[in-house]
This record gives sequence, structure tokens and C-alpha cells, in this order.
Amino acid sequence: MYDPMVAKLIVWDANRELATRRMLRALGEFEIGGLTTLIPFHRTILATDQWARGETCRDLIEDRDWLKSTEPQAASDLAATGSGAEEAASEGVVAREYKVEVGGKLFDVRVFAPPGAGRSGPAGMRRPPKRERKAGGGGGASSEELVSPLQGTVLKVAVEKGAEVEEGALICVIEAMKMENEITAHRPGTVAELNVAEGASVSSGDVIAVIK
Repeated sequence: MYDPMVAKLIVWDANRELATRRMLRALGEFEIGGLTTLIPFHRTILATDQWARGETCRDLIEDRDWLKSTEPQAASDLAATGSGAEEAASEGVVAREYKVEVGGKLFDVRVFAPPGAGRSGPAGMRRPPKRERKAGGGGGASSEELVSPLQGTVLKVAVEKGAEVEEGALICVIEAMKMENEITAHRPGTVAELNVAEGASVSSGDVIAVIK
């Protein structure tokens, strides 16, 4: 049911052009051995005018000759995007070294940013805005309705109507964008209404259950 995905690479920057440069550099720094990946395809499409203009690139995807040029064996023929500090210098950015502790382990991290940055956190980058994390689905503790926070397909229903649940108890699992999202009870109580079934579709804002 799922793509053979090894990992996701996500970058961000002030605008599309800068984010694309950062993505190209990051793709150039990937070291993956023992299997074939789509990195040559990604590097090629990111370098196109269509991508730069924010278009869908559909004409390229339907062009068999163009697709063939993105095969792994043709990767050496692609326009080199460069990597590391040398390319960073050509982009007008500098590299800084940091030690970052994650999960009790210490990692050496290199961050690229414009010269003079660095007063508002690593490399002077603004932190992405915080997203309010809600327990389970929509609706607060004062609301009896548990609403779906997203659109998807119900993979599993973990309770029955009339069941007593605690706050945080699993109500159902919704699959969306190939990810399984656990929807939990936003309050303790009795499941007075249950409006989902396995295999059914739900939309964002639909009432999944009423907990009284």
C-alpha cells in the first residue's frame, strides 16, 4: 500500500529560490549506498524553469526521453549543483559548526546562512511559527464533539458506542497522505455517538464521536 520510501528530506528558507538552492545542496550531500534512489530525478526537476516558476512540471513527467535522462546511471551527466562549504560560498552564505544534543546523543552539525547572521538562534534563522497541538481531533475539553482534524480514510475504530473512555484514549485511526493518524478522546466520558466505521471516508470537521 505504501511507496518504498527510505527517508524524507525537508528544507525551508525565506523564499522558493533560496529553499530550492538549499534542497539542491542537501541532495548533493546525500550518501546512500546499496540501493537505487530517485535523487537524480529530484535534482534534475529542481533545476528546471518550470519548478522555478512554481508550475506542475507535468509536461516533463510525461516526456519519456526527459525521464530517461534522470535515471541513476545518467546522474554524472547532470549539471553539477555542488555541495558543502564551496557551494555555500558561491551562494553568499557561510558555514558554522554546532554541537547539538538529541536524545542524549551529541551530533556535529554544519549550518549555512548569510554572513552576519546568528543573533536569533543557529545561523540567525527565524524559527518556524509554533503550531498549536491539540489532543486527538478538534474540539476542546468544553466541547462534547470530537471532530476530525483532517480528511482521510478510517483504518480502525477502537471503541464502541456506549463505551467509557479516558482522556487520550484511542478512538480511531485515520489514514491520510500515507500516514496513520491516531485520533484520541479529548475528554473523559461516555461515547454517546460514534459516527465512523472502518473503511469509511471522513472530511476535516466531520464529527467522529460525541463524548458526554
